[in-house]
Amino acid sequence: MRKTLRSLWLVAGALAALGLTDAAHAQKKTLVVALNQDPDILDPTLARTYVGRIIFSQMCEKLYEIDESLKIHPQLAADLPAITDGGRTVTIKLRAGVKFNDGTPMDAESVKLSLDRHRTLPGSNRTSELAPVEAVEVVDPLTLRLRLKAPFSPLLAQLTDRAGMPLSPAALKKLGDKFGTAPVCVGPWQFTERVAQDRIVVERSPHYFAPAQAKFDKIVFRIIPDDNVRLANLRSGDIDVMHLVSPTDATAIKKEGKFELSNVTGLGYQGITINLRNKTGKLNPPGDLGTPLANDPRVREAFDLSIDREALNQVAWDGLYTPGCTPIRASGGWAR
Repeated sequence: MRKTLRSLWLVAGALAALGLTDAAHAQKKTLVVALNQDPDILDPTLARTYVGRIIFSQMCEKLYEIDESLKIHPQLAADLPAITDGGRTVTIKLRAGVKFNDGTPMDAESVKLSLDRHRTLPGSNRTSELAPVEAVEVVDPLTLRLRLKAPFSPLLAQLTDRAGMPLSPAALKKLGDKFGTAPVCVGPWQFTERVAQDRIVVERSPHYFAPAQAKFDKIVFRIIPDDNVRLANLRSGDIDVMHLVSPTDATAIKKEGKFELSNVTGLGYQGITINLRNKTGKLNPPGDLGTPLANDPRVREAFDLSIDREALNQVAWDGLYTPGCTPIRASGGWAR
């Protein structure tokens, strides 16, 4: 079934999309961001939610990063990996002098521990992402070697997300399966506090290798599910940034002229998934559902052709989203 890409909206009040002037930075010590939902567990191995990635991006950097043009570049790695043995061996050099937010040095042993945890911990949501990795080896204190069962071109992209987040071995040893209650990674800010359904707080890390990147002493993520309440808090000045503006509010916000509205076409998508052969559960053998939608591709094609994506976008979302045909973007670039 063809899918439709959605746009992510961010509103900044007096912040110019997080880009305060230097003078404003000197005065503004705490940034308050309103999220539309409470993230699930703050454990990169177990986490599932999109909104959780917003929190992770402040306190859990990855081996690699992906930019607005969909180009991958090193973050905690020192360079792009060396790929040998017909794509079955991936060698990664790490940045020197990096510390986790508890002061523990980040080295090849700690990154191996994290990757193995992502791959093998029961309940891990990273297992499928790293399934082609057969073994992780330490070459030297700053070099890792990943042995793959077969060449896997998406591996580097997987390491730009939670599968590529190293975790503090000291915190893992101390907290075990409770790591998500007080996560420790590498990042400009470190986890400080979480009150369920209310707020998540991170503070500037004293151990981060590029301290100038942390423009604020503290970021408070407030959980405000109601769109109208989030917007009211923005207008009153109680929050600085509002995540996920509804299309019905976007036009009014633009007219007010007091806020900056950022429209970003994301990599995520929403769509309709059709069950073709899952009759008794995904772990059981496939079976015949006996329905025209499952058994006749012409019916699925007719259903697909009956959806006017552009009309839906204009009527339901005021033309502010990006209609698409597949979950794979046709080109790079982000709309702003």
